[in-house]
Amino acid sequence: MEDTYEYSEEVYKKLGDAILWTTILAAVHKDGVIEEEERAEAIKQTHIRSFSTEPYIMPIYEHLDEHFEKDFDAYSQQLPEGYEEKEQYIQNKLADCMSILKEMGPVFAAEFSKDLESLFDRVFTANASLVQSFLFPLISGHLEDKNRRR
Repeated sequence: MEDTYEYSEEVYKKLGDAILWTTILAAVHKDGVIEEEERAEAIKQTHIRSFSTEPYIMPIYEHLDEHFEKDFDAYSQQLPEGYEEKEQYIQNKLADCMSILKEMGPVFAAEFSKDLESLFDRVFTANASLVQSFLFPLISGHLEDKNRRR
């Protein structure tokens, strides 16, 4: 029998917002700009996790998946102009959201934090992945052609 996990609206809201702000932080972290690839990766990762993460975290992603894209855009519009101000604003929002983890217990808090770290890394490297998967093979192919001609 499969366990089902349900949470209060407050938990869905706070932890869903933590996911949103984590993806926005990852997108703005390196350059202060949310690139389309980063936005797309945030949407993709959140959707994938709505059916492929730990069973007790999955309901939060399922709940968030219904409105993630709209909320991502709305929250992004709230950001201040300067890079440092953006980072501080997002960190303040995250601190507020994560305060609910005290009520969730240490195991849940640790697993949720690991999940957010993984999500952050995926969004943060979205542009790098694009460059690596598209440009690197082109450059490598060009170098190999040059070496064969010698």
